[in-house]
Amino acid sequence: MIYKFFELLLKIATRIYFKNKHVSGKGNIPKGKPVMFVANHPGAFMDPIVIGTFGDRSLYYIARGESFKNKFASWFFKRLHMIPVYRKEETPELTHKNSEIFSACYEHFEKGRSLMIFPEGTSKIEYRLRKVKSGAARIALGAESQNDFGLDLTIVPVGLTYSNPKNFRTDVHVSFGKPISIREYKEEYEEDSFVTARRLTKNIEQAIKNQMLLIENQENDMLFNQLQSLYFDEMIKRFKEPNLSNEEKLKLKNDLVKAIDYFKNSKPELIKKLQQLLNEYFHEIQDIELKHPEFNKRLVGGKTSFTNHVLNLVGGLPIFITGFITSFIPYRLSGYMAEKFSKRDDFTGALRLVIGSFTFLFTYVGWAFVFSFFVSVPISIVASLMLPIIGMYTLGYLRIYKALRAELFYQKMIVTENYNFKNLLELRESIIDELEEARLLYNKTVMNNF
Repeated sequence: MIYKFFELLLKIATRIYFKNKHVSGKGNIPKGKPVMFVANHPGAFMDPIVIGTFGDRSLYYIARGESFKNKFASWFFKRLHMIPVYRKEETPELTHKNSEIFSACYEHFEKGRSLMIFPEGTSKIEYRLRKVKSGAARIALGAESQNDFGLDLTIVPVGLTYSNPKNFRTDVHVSFGKPISIREYKEEYEEDSFVTARRLTKNIEQAIKNQMLLIENQENDMLFNQLQSLYFDEMIKRFKEPNLSNEEKLKLKNDLVKAIDYFKNSKPELIKKLQQLLNEYFHEIQDIELKHPEFNKRLVGGKTSFTNHVLNLVGGLPIFITGFITSFIPYRLSGYMAEKFSKRDDFTGALRLVIGSFTFLFTYVGWAFVFSFFVSVPISIVASLMLPIIGMYTLGYLRIYKALRAELFYQKMIVTENYNFKNLLELRESIIDELEEARLLYNKTVMNNF
């Protein structure tokens, strides 16, 4: 009962939390038989919530055993389908319980359930996959072995790619890869279980990498982020067929990472020049974006409709005021509490999501009681159900306002012929020209359709 309530609440909250939700490969999720989901882990406990939301299967989760020390926490987490695993470095005195945990996992699979494991063992916001531990492989092989490889258990690799998991109304891409059949490892496992577990672990690692945005060299992080901000959308606009699918965009980003590595090895002088130009550009634009966060979108997207924006702002003002009054407190409170209680960046977004689910729920229920004093109960319920929609409109209203401000700033700089602004735009165009030449060169020498 507790799980079903949280599952429904968080599924709704997750769909609201992210602005753009890209899901691919859902057809790879088997139905009616046991499944183990394995995924990269950039967003703490937001990750299982996201996978549970878009995977359309009730999940059981492997979680850190130290979270279960408290009796109430243990009772509560178990009702959320969490299964504790004790690690030597954290709780060496409790590792003897892991054999019981493995047996519990086997039982779940025997009942046709799905299990979620993050084989890295730790969470961190980065476009990398840390060393994959062998636990997932050993559990899967152990479950099949105990049932004479008759469970038909499959492992589904999942890639999670967030634009920024810490912030509300950002993007997420969830990619479900081709399932790995454990039955195919039967003969090898019976010959040497240890070697088979190692091979399956390597296969799991590679399968996850194939589904995510992967930057294995940490030194490339800043350069990639700069290219993504300045050039990625501009590059797509210049394609003959710019309407790419989300899967194609993810592949293109991975190709961009490969191109960085290629030019670092083959033409280091070109990379050095581009880094200098990009650093200069982003240093110059930093102050502008602090005042006008929509400015980069203006540069990429082109001129915005001044008249339409003004009409939308004037006509939507009453709805905005309503949304501001009814949703401001839970919005600010969830953000404040997430920042207050989060000691790690990867937990901030997850806390914001969970805390916001309850602060908004309680706030809207409170407004329903307030409305019931002035109108009939049915009308107050309908009005309360409209509040989340109005709240979303309020955020959209603010984005229109910021976009209008960015457009006015842009036009002001053009009309006044601001010298620094003109140099900034020229620098941007020269960088894009350099990148286009590099892209064409990379196409010619390495691949056909980067």
